[in-house]
Amino acid sequence: MDSTQFIRRPPVGPMGRIVRIAVIAVTVALVCGSTFNVLMGHRDVAVVFALAAPLGISAWGFARAGYYEAAVVLLSMVLVAVVTLTLYLSPTGIHDHAVIAYAGILLFTALLLTRKSFVWMSIATLVPAVAVFVLEFMGLTNSQMGNRTGWPALFDFLLVTGMVGGIGRVVSEILFGSLGDAQQSAIKDPVTGLSNRQRFLVTASSRIRGADSDESGVLVLADLDNFRRVNHVVGHSAADRILVEATRRLTAAFPRALLARMGDDEFALLEDVAGEEGARDVARRVSEALTFQHAGVSVTAAVGFSIYPRDSHGIDSLLMAADSGLTAAKSLSTGRISGTA
Repeated sequence: MDSTQFIRRPPVGPMGRIVRIAVIAVTVALVCGSTFNVLMGHRDVAVVFALAAPLGISAWGFARAGYYEAAVVLLSMVLVAVVTLTLYLSPTGIHDHAVIAYAGILLFTALLLTRKSFVWMSIATLVPAVAVFVLEFMGLTNSQMGNRTGWPALFDFLLVTGMVGGIGRVVSEILFGSLGDAQQSAIKDPVTGLSNRQRFLVTASSRIRGADSDESGVLVLADLDNFRRVNHVVGHSAADRILVEATRRLTAAFPRALLARMGDDEFALLEDVAGEEGARDVARRVSEALTFQHAGVSVTAAVGFSIYPRDSHGIDSLLMAADSGLTAAKSLSTGRISGTA
């Protein structure tokens, strides 16, 4: 297996591009809104926009790490806070733009979030919206226009925003699916449910960077023997069941480890250990877990490993070292486990 495939990061998918564009658009809008309100003399509102801009930018970090749903939630919460505070502080009070702003946020979340997250975001959007309406009814906002709204206006607002959010969600469910479903398919292997290579690279890199200087761990790569021939002999469905069984055995043996399916027949595992002997013990247990009988097939695997921080502090270098060990292990007839010297 060519180890260079670990170095090339997968391109950003459609959902990633959508979220990144949204982050840029919201951030630019907040900066422009702050400038406009300064020119109009609405300094309190300008401060709200200015303080919200860095929060909008912070959503970029979630998007870059692949946490698209978290990025959407953060952006939406920022927008809800900005709209609510703007309506509270604005001397012109609540107008039709309140309906447009909140309805836009609901539509945005309806199209991109999972069903559960959308429900919670709907509550988080409508509660402050209703609160600012009630405060204006009571004359507790900064409005200088007098009480120009009433309970019928609130009813109309809830009706319109509810229809926009509901229709947006129906369209999302029918035509596009949810971002959460797309995200899961983008970061999880559909056969085993483990993380895929992209997700493993991001999570493992973060875990290694966050490790204390005195902590060590092992990265193990395991390649099932002759799996392509197994596919041809027993069929793809039976081969998939073998992968599922291998996943079950690895998960049972290493409940706290970071596991991933890196390719057709290759698994990766990241586990904290104490020294080289601990690393070899983990590699041995991986080999034992992947030695079994299933669907009339004898399954075995070659195992390679590397140790951090001894071999490297970076995930790419660790993968290359473990892959070298895996290549060496494949050439062995017995004891098919090999690590860095």
